[in-house]
Amino acid sequence: MAWLGRQFVVLLGPALGAVRRRRLRDLWMGAAAAAVVTILALAFRTPSGHAFLTAYAITRPGDPLYITLVKLPLSMFAPAALLPYWFAVMQVFVVYTLVQALVGARRTLVVAFTGHAVATMSTHMWILLGPPIGIGHRFDHFGDAGPSVAVISLLAYAVVACRASWLAIVLIAYHAIEIGIFNGVAQREHLIGTFTGALLAVAGRLATRRRARGADAGPPPWTALGRSASAGVPCRPLPGRYPLASEPASAYGHHMLLAALEEHETSTATAQGPRREPAGRTASHRRGIGR
Repeated sequence: MAWLGRQFVVLLGPALGAVRRRRLRDLWMGAAAAAVVTILALAFRTPSGHAFLTAYAITRPGDPLYITLVKLPLSMFAPAALLPYWFAVMQVFVVYTLVQALVGARRTLVVAFTGHAVATMSTHMWILLGPPIGIGHRFDHFGDAGPSVAVISLLAYAVVACRASWLAIVLIAYHAIEIGIFNGVAQREHLIGTFTGALLAVAGRLATRRRARGADAGPPPWTALGRSASAGVPCRPLPGRYPLASEPASAYGHHMLLAALEEHETSTATAQGPRREPAGRTASHRRGIGR
């Protein structure tokens, strides 16, 4: 069970480390997404808010393409018929927070929006296919899956990027149960969102390997899953604190030692300021030392 513990550390460690060091700027997306979901859910319970969200946020398979595009941004956070309000708030808060700590805010937003957009557009395809693979026209006026598609896309991205096999098993079981019970438009959106998130993670890995082959020297082994701008790779725990899911204990200790030395040198250099030569040393004295 040691592999399971390492995988939990990979997924949860960066967020816990950011909380411990009070780096709340690495965790703001979960709270922001939860706030937007809360505001739209409360607005949906008022007559004017209900009319606004129906016109500009809740997408349906029967909507024309241009109307779907107009509704697309707000539909990421709009209420869904089969998704309770409290669970929607909880899932966006937890998943957006964890994934932002793993891969950064920009990549989190790209993966979430791409997965949601592709899944929303796919509803027209499911209508055209028809049963048993697709769905019938009776689903034309059903609302979409709401914020859950973006959440599942982020989870699928984390599965591939961080090699979290236990989370992959959970997602597969979830989809099997959901399709078996409901078998509607939202369940197919979830499937498309999962595939989209996983494909984005695979594409990131392939791009990283291609850049590494083209470079004279690849990145150090302890940053093989980092998210720095230079490496461009998909998943990294915060520097020097957490092992990778497939990393042995010895490599983890070496990782922590290098990070601690780097932090010590940085703090020492900052405290001492720029180095100055003693007043008594002359240029000739320095040349003599060089000899």
